[in-house]
Amino acid sequence: MSLSEHVGRRETPDPFAVISGDRSLGERLLLIWDLAIIGLVTINLALIIFDTLFAIGPVGHAVGAVWPSGHDWYARHVHRNFTTIDLVFVGVFVLDVLAGWALAIVQRRYYRWYFYPFARWFDVLGCIPVAGFRFLRVLRVISIVMRLQRLGVIDIRGWWLYRQLMVYYDIVVEEISDRVVLKVLSGVQDEMKSGGQQLSRQIVRDVIAPRRRQLTTAASTQLEYSLVAAYRANRGQIQAYVTNIVGRAADANPALKNLERVPMLGGYVSESIDDAIRDTVNQVLDEAVEGLSSEEFDALVGNIVEAAIERLLAQDVGAASSEIRDVTIEVLELVKEQVAVQRWREHFE
Repeated sequence: MSLSEHVGRRETPDPFAVISGDRSLGERLLLIWDLAIIGLVTINLALIIFDTLFAIGPVGHAVGAVWPSGHDWYARHVHRNFTTIDLVFVGVFVLDVLAGWALAIVQRRYYRWYFYPFARWFDVLGCIPVAGFRFLRVLRVISIVMRLQRLGVIDIRGWWLYRQLMVYYDIVVEEISDRVVLKVLSGVQDEMKSGGQQLSRQIVRDVIAPRRRQLTTAASTQLEYSLVAAYRANRGQIQAYVTNIVGRAADANPALKNLERVPMLGGYVSESIDDAIRDTVNQVLDEAVEGLSSEEFDALVGNIVEAAIERLLAQDVGAASSEIRDVTIEVLELVKEQVAVQRWREHFE
């Protein structure tokens, strides 16, 4: 999965224009409530972080040195009553959970009415006013943002933070998936090494044999293309080679030698026969190569493929099965090398 699949390039919608658009009053109220919850969670988390830092001696002293009056006011009115203030936020968040639960029941979003707390476990746990659970409230913001994205209120794909997160998301997903795939392929190789002959027979019987027609077509096509291309590229050299062979054979032929002894016409007749033989052989080569696309050639290749498959399906195929196993293992090794390539490095080049 590449970064370009996550990051789109389109105009970011205006939230206020969407809210005031062609939506029902209920939908607009829900959108406003979601935006309000995002704001409250953001304020609450910022307050939690600041109060945690404020309780640290050096930070509190630094705030007092920079802003004495603010330090005293915060210590008296906020830090001392922080639990009460946080409970006010918790009350709003509990109300949000209950309202969302009721809405889910009305809209029948889940198979059972009591599934909502399990599906929204982070909202439920985030309402617990304990330090370890408070930061789960950030997941509430993320879920609301994703819902607003689906509704078209916002478009997070153009955000700088989103693009950066997607880069590292790609890295994590690719590294994990690559490790899983490499582990699976290594397991397949081990299985083939331990029980190779039986597996090789299954490959021939269940994979190769049902595809005889496709293999025949592919083999004949490749042979035709390769032979025709090679012949056309080297036609002159091939014909010269054939001419040389025919010439030597004619010179060694006793009948042609005797024909040359005929007075006056012997040499001419002998050369004419040599030329006729050369032209005939070269024409046979041309027609043979051009005839590779005929049905007869396809049938010949089909018979060869059929014979090879029947041989592989025979009982005494130990050596052939071993070759199939070795080839399959080497192919899997090449696949492993390709999978191991870290494509996420392209984001940083």
